[in-house]
Amino acid sequence: MYPPPPTPTPSTSTSTLGFLLLPSELLHEILFRLPLPDLHRLRSVSRPLSSLVSSPEFRRLYHLNSSISSSSWLFLLSRRPPHDSFLLGFHSPSSRWSFRLPLRSLPRFDDPYFLASSGPFFLFASNLRQDLVSFHLPSSSLLRLPPSPLGPRGTSSWRRASLKLSADPTSQRFRFLFAEMFNHLPYLFEYRSDTNTWHASEAVPVNPDRPYSPDPLNVYLHLAHITTESLVLCTGPGTNGPVLLRPRFTENPFGSDRLHVYGDGNMVIVKSAPVEEGSRARMRMRLLIAIELWGISSDGTEWVLTSKVSTEMIEEVKKPYGVMMGCMAEREGVVRVVLMSNCKGAWDLVWLSYNRAKGVWSWVPVPDCGTKGLNMAGIALSSTFSRLWPSPAGEEFK
Repeated sequence: MYPPPPTPTPSTSTSTLGFLLLPSELLHEILFRLPLPDLHRLRSVSRPLSSLVSSPEFRRLYHLNSSISSSSWLFLLSRRPPHDSFLLGFHSPSSRWSFRLPLRSLPRFDDPYFLASSGPFFLFASNLRQDLVSFHLPSSSLLRLPPSPLGPRGTSSWRRASLKLSADPTSQRFRFLFAEMFNHLPYLFEYRSDTNTWHASEAVPVNPDRPYSPDPLNVYLHLAHITTESLVLCTGPGTNGPVLLRPRFTENPFGSDRLHVYGDGNMVIVKSAPVEEGSRARMRMRLLIAIELWGISSDGTEWVLTSKVSTEMIEEVKKPYGVMMGCMAEREGVVRVVLMSNCKGAWDLVWLSYNRAKGVWSWVPVPDCGTKGLNMAGIALSSTFSRLWPSPAGEEFK
């Protein structure tokens, strides 16, 4: 799935030998900054380099460094009509688009819409077949999921804030969860790949039998927001089944000047204003003026303001746009927010991260990847892709 590695030459071998003579601390510092696809290609440059990056000790340190540095990936599906689609991946530590998967090479893969990523798995929805398809990268295998208890669903039925893909990077198993109202009641639907079956369970209000407490292992799925109240389904080790949280605002947070993005028990409110041109506003063009991060209180009853992006950072990232969408995820105390906007056919990406321990926002500049004039068909964040690695038994990326 990656471009072929360069053919080794005598000069390449000499350069490789000199590179390997660097102090181990400096050598590791350089290699740890490389995204996983580049490390895979590096293994084909020379045997010494292959032995180094394939060793269990280097793999352990690479995984550890990925966890400490909060290494993360942004994936998006770009589509060039009629049938040319690519899944592109941006690696935040290296600030590069380092992953490209042409979906036309996958058999019987019709009209894909990208939903989520976790570990070695990517999940897509098909609008033509109205089903779900998972793709396992190391084996290049596709799996069509059986219909959910709600039956066939088109791509417009899937809401990003109400679904979660969870996979173990070292195995070929995953879980897919989504929340939906069924017969006016909140339900959690869960698919397990090891049994190839779905399970449905009703979410109930918090009570002594179904307690709620904040936990990093909790999964939060946003169902709806009505005036000042949200409906958020939560499931985790301490909930004894899915519970329904109803966090409230003191005032109605909605308005024509605001975009809400939900994920992992958080909410970002993006505030904007019309772009003025002379004495009148340009048709439907807007400009960012503020971004706020909110979280659910410890008892699950309120939305609490966590932080605001500084005015200086807003000035750095704001651009005129016509339409905007976003995604967000939290892992190990770092909240990542990506806003994707379009202005006259040109796409722009803004990636912001908030470190809870430091109380600091950071901006990750995302270069253009040649998406002007293309259709965007899904976007997702992943913090586990950098921990994916071929197994000792010889499982390789294709």
